[in-house]
Amino acid sequence: MCDTMGRIVSEKLALFAKNSDRSPNEPQVVEFYKREKHAEKTVKCTYISIDQVPETNAIILSRPVWLWGGEMGVNEHGVCIGNEAVFTKGKYGKESLIGMDLLRLALERANNAYSAVKVITDLLERYGQGGNCGYDKNFEYDNSFLIMDRKEIYVLETAGKNWVYRKGQAASISNGLTIGEDGDVYSEGRCDFRKKHSDFLFTKFSASALRQKTTCTHKLDNVFDRFAALRQHTVDDPMCRGTVSSVCMHAGDLIADQTTASMVVELSDQIKVYITGSSRPCLSVFKPYGFEAGGIISEGVDNDAQYWKETEKRQRKLLGKQIPDEYYSERDALERKIIENGADALEAEKGFLSKWCNYPFEEAEYRISFKGYWKKKNEAFEKTLQKV
Repeated sequence: MCDTMGRIVSEKLALFAKNSDRSPNEPQVVEFYKREKHAEKTVKCTYISIDQVPETNAIILSRPVWLWGGEMGVNEHGVCIGNEAVFTKGKYGKESLIGMDLLRLALERANNAYSAVKVITDLLERYGQGGNCGYDKNFEYDNSFLIMDRKEIYVLETAGKNWVYRKGQAASISNGLTIGEDGDVYSEGRCDFRKKHSDFLFTKFSASALRQKTTCTHKLDNVFDRFAALRQHTVDDPMCRGTVSSVCMHAGDLIADQTTASMVVELSDQIKVYITGSSRPCLSVFKPYGFEAGGIISEGVDNDAQYWKETEKRQRKLLGKQIPDEYYSERDALERKIIENGADALEAEKGFLSKWCNYPFEEAEYRISFKGYWKKKNEAFEKTLQKV
């Protein structure tokens, strides 16, 4: 489950934001890939190889460690893309391109939002989509995408090889098809795309409509608004229960997914990227990540995955605890210091976490099922990097 938002604020400012909701034990790393020329004729994606292009763009990609593609990213031209699982009627396709592959391929090959739409739809029609996308379970689905640059936003929804897109200046998407007969372009001729292809039960259980209602009405004028939008909860005690209806999703009880990574992009005269590099944006600090090798964490997948894992260990110590308001106010002040005053992000975060590691948090009330869920997850957690 995920949520993605985009808005063209003015001629000089556009904003993108996304939470990636995945298995709690699945590390997600943020990586920089430089602009590169390719002599090889094919490229190996998650499950299949496809034709390679002569040159690919520089991109920043947030990627589950065991997959080739990514959940969200931006390229050197300011094209931003986030993808969402959507649940459709009928049998899903055989192993081919998954939505995260399509996202990465579009970032690598497109120089504006419309050309990214074309990359995805052309590849979809040629290769199809399908394959398991679950880290520790079988999880298959089709995909929707929010694709934007400084001038345009496209919502692209798919069902197998069929697709529809709609253009706008602001949009939010979640885990459900939303385009009926109000789309701009259809692969199969104008129809009520949502009614024709949507699986009602799976879409309803995803609570996508509830989360999208929250994201589409949130104030989104600057990056701090975006941070706040990604941190929204529908419960007062998210550290004590799982909730699929919260934009900042927490696992527990019967809820199997949680937000494992978050990204915000500001498109102005520059491309400014902010990431958590860790789970639960409500507990994490957004930090700048630039278009250079290594970013803000460290060079190499192993180190970035280790950063994610160590942060996750600290956060799990807060499960079942009451988090005081002071924690959140200090977090917000720290982010402003980093972004507005240029403070060293990792050093500032280190000091913040050092203080709160030894804080005497009070215990909160929670169900036995919540404790049992996390007992099982923690037992498997030390083996979580075996798929890296």
